[in-house]
Amino acid sequence: MKTIDFDTTGGSRYYTVSKLGPKRSLTPEGYLLCEDVPVARTGEMLYAEGEILSPSGEAVKGDADGIVIVSRGPDDLFRPETIASFEGKPVTLGHPDDFVGPANIRAHAVGTMFNVRRGTGIADDLMLADLMITEQSAIKAVQSDGIEEVSNGYEADYDQAEPGRAVQRNIIGNHVALVERGRCGPRCAIGDEDMATKKGSKFTDYLRRAFKAKDAAELEAIEKEAETMDDESTEEKAKREAAEKDKMTGDSLSKIMDKLKSMDEDIQAIKKAQADDDDESEEERVAREAKAKTGDDGDLTDPDTAPKLDDAGVKLYTGDAAKLIPSLAEILSPGTKIPTMDAKTTDAQRAHALCNCQRRALDAAYKTDEGKAAITPFIGGGAPDFAKMPAPLLHAAFVGAATMLKARNNDQNARVQIATTDFGKTVDAASLNKTNREFWNKRSGTHH
Repeated sequence: MKTIDFDTTGGSRYYTVSKLGPKRSLTPEGYLLCEDVPVARTGEMLYAEGEILSPSGEAVKGDADGIVIVSRGPDDLFRPETIASFEGKPVTLGHPDDFVGPANIRAHAVGTMFNVRRGTGIADDLMLADLMITEQSAIKAVQSDGIEEVSNGYEADYDQAEPGRAVQRNIIGNHVALVERGRCGPRCAIGDEDMATKKGSKFTDYLRRAFKAKDAAELEAIEKEAETMDDESTEEKAKREAAEKDKMTGDSLSKIMDKLKSMDEDIQAIKKAQADDDDESEEERVAREAKAKTGDDGDLTDPDTAPKLDDAGVKLYTGDAAKLIPSLAEILSPGTKIPTMDAKTTDAQRAHALCNCQRRALDAAYKTDEGKAAITPFIGGGAPDFAKMPAPLLHAAFVGAATMLKARNNDQNARVQIATTDFGKTVDAASLNKTNREFWNKRSGTHH
């Protein structure tokens, strides 16, 4: 059986027997070769807070919406070590739960990535690679099911620039996954559509014909037929690329408009606050300035700044536990101001206010020798920062220290009571005079 490499230019580094499109070919075994596939790009990508970690192991902090914008520059994506780390790595169908290695590669690998390099010209922001897909279900996923976008699996360091922004560095590749939607968008995708399927010819039938060919002339005839079926015209290509560009531009504009809308709402809120300040009376102004100096007016409408409570934290300050906080605060720091609450107060507002009450009581008590001695066993020593202390630890220290002081006060009261209690009978003046007369009468009788 004779075979032929359909790359008439002689520039291909791979031996193929059938060309399915400008970027896709078949090897004699039936493997699918996808060339010049963009597998990564420079620029910005969106991550959720908690999805990536800093070099210290802490989660990279997101913005107010919990989003982290990660920037990846050309110096990081195209450094020699990063390019080399992707060479020869496996292709997977979707991302596996763990990185691919010797123990699990047979379960996950559906092909191999070769010829990893930086693009040139208009594609100089892309990392390109050739994918040799060798597993039948993965070939079907690309050719028939439209699974054409790709997503790299890799290790990297993330340096926090500010809340909501980070920089990606030290990228080391592990695999590239065929996915329905990749993080870097439609630019990182296998370039060709399955034109044979789109025109109505079944891919399996076409493949069978190619391998049943007995000579080069028949194979060449099949190739020409495939080219007339598969190659999109210049006009079709222009329409497709314009549609993709419009989609990407529309998505970007939508994000920009959402951001502008959010900024406009913030500006309007600031303007309204300024207008309210201009309309306030002299009495209201004095009250506001006094509140600014003290930092707390006891009202829930503007609670002290403190770490946000989650659902578990809110539950600490509901039910019987909430009822005990005022009395325990009075034991820890007499005169602690308790926040006012009404029927409109939500559980979250109530919990936040009571938590702040605990912070103030502990802070005031810790400045006294007695309070410091009671609080220290519950916080493990060291100078505490009650303003930033997590709610569970804060609550435990508050209840424990107040209970200890309460028990100590009761012990002192008990000792005073025992020391001053008279266990004999009460003696009045008449009884005392009677006892004296009897004593002196007896003495007088003794001398006579």
